[in-house]
Amino acid sequence: MANDSEAGGVAGTPGHVVVVIGAGRSGTSTLTRGIQALGIELGNNLKPGTPKNPKGFFEDEELLALNKRLHHAFGLRGTGASLRLIEEDEWQAAFLNEHRQAVTAAIQKRFGAFPLWGFKSGGVMRLLPFWEQVFEQLGLKVSYVVAARHPLAVARSRAKLNALRGVQEKSDLEWLVRVVPYFHLLRRHPFSVVDYDRLMAEPQIQLRRVAGALDLPLTSDVEREINVFGEQFINPSLQHHRGDANAGGERLNPLARDAYRWLHALAGDEIAPENPELWRDWARIRGELYAMRHALRHIDFLEDEAERRQTQGWKRLFAPRSSRVSQADSD
Repeated sequence: MANDSEAGGVAGTPGHVVVVIGAGRSGTSTLTRGIQALGIELGNNLKPGTPKNPKGFFEDEELLALNKRLHHAFGLRGTGASLRLIEEDEWQAAFLNEHRQAVTAAIQKRFGAFPLWGFKSGGVMRLLPFWEQVFEQLGLKVSYVVAARHPLAVARSRAKLNALRGVQEKSDLEWLVRVVPYFHLLRRHPFSVVDYDRLMAEPQIQLRRVAGALDLPLTSDVEREINVFGEQFINPSLQHHRGDANAGGERLNPLARDAYRWLHALAGDEIAPENPELWRDWARIRGELYAMRHALRHIDFLEDEAERRQTQGWKRLFAPRSSRVSQADSD
């Protein structure tokens, strides 16, 4: 475990953090285990596996808790279900100072001794401006690895866990608000996009791609760990649903279709990260998403209201009979 030294590992050398980001059900956990094979330290306090992810989440528990707390501070429901977009002026809110101090202290404590470390936490992409401020404050070199998966496959995978969130239209909106708003911030840093289907089919090749994009050395030890990941960790049973990058799908959101096509092209090395057409069209996609911000906020309101009414209904159902009679009289 890291000691309480300042971030940066070797004195005078800025630390290097590799952050795995992506929409839920896109293989971020598998990919995070993969980058561990590249010599990236994940810490020794990782969230254990559950039936949702039997092999583990590979998330640092402390950073995960802090990221969830930040979601609640913004009034977002959970780390994925909420759809409202965060307005530009909200990033200047005073409460963020306290959160920055807490996250900075946690990083220094847990990873300050490591020159190369990484993490993944659900919803980091949703709050990327905050994390960028933290990394800048710590003077870290930052690289990103983006887990990409076709929105059709994401919805099918999500439906196994939550039927309502797995509805294609709802899943696509969650995918969009997670992926689109701050993807352009990656232009400032080295980044690599990894398609989940490719990772499952050719894990060693994809990890070497990531290493090349992030300028990480492929030592004999790293090559050995890459093979361990590909031969022992990757299991075809982890992949249940696929989506065709060119498939429309009558219910697929056109913005999700367009954004994923760019991610798919990046993951296949069909275009370079600096491709100007990519960033021009991404600005168009982002603008069209932000044009929906009032409707997205209203959807959150309706879902919150439905959840509140459902909770009240359960309370009435299990209340003592005398209380139910009294409540009925008051209605």
